[in-house]
Amino acid sequence: MAASYDIQTYLLDRANVHDTVSRLTLYFDLESFEGLIKDVYAPQVVIDYTSLFGGQPLETTNKEWAESMKPMMKPFDSTQHIVTGLVIELPQPVKGVSRPDKCTVTAQVTAHMVRRAARGGPMMHNGGRYVLDLVRIPELEQKGENPWRVSKQVTVLAWEDGSPDVMTAVASIGH
Repeated sequence: MAASYDIQTYLLDRANVHDTVSRLTLYFDLESFEGLIKDVYAPQVVIDYTSLFGGQPLETTNKEWAESMKPMMKPFDSTQHIVTGLVIELPQPVKGVSRPDKCTVTAQVTAHMVRRAARGGPMMHNGGRYVLDLVRIPELEQKGENPWRVSKQVTVLAWEDGSPDVMTAVASIGH
């Protein structure tokens, strides 16, 4: 039997999706790689930074992705990612509509990276949007946890300003 999909479930799903997306950028900045594995990414994930660095989207596990981020984040003296304007695409809970197992979120994102040793200046700022696919993992929900996890992260660059040398540590994503 399909799970009940009422207004309370809809609102809880929206809040949980919002929290997962908010944790994504917060955990980047805190370098909480365990948090990214436990609270943000689905076990299998597609990471797409091709608009920033070219290459191909990366299909990997949440653990492999988090591990690969450690050396990429180390050269930065600090980072601040800000995500806002989340458009969470979940169907309205009306008669005949089942509770979804997945959803898409489009959100505005800006990032500020500092690497004092970079040639040409210590700062790089960029902005654009995330297009995120999330899946609901029933096993997490049964344990009373937020069940929504990112299964695909596409970063779409709209603008950038600052020293490109700041980004050399992460430019290998997708290559």
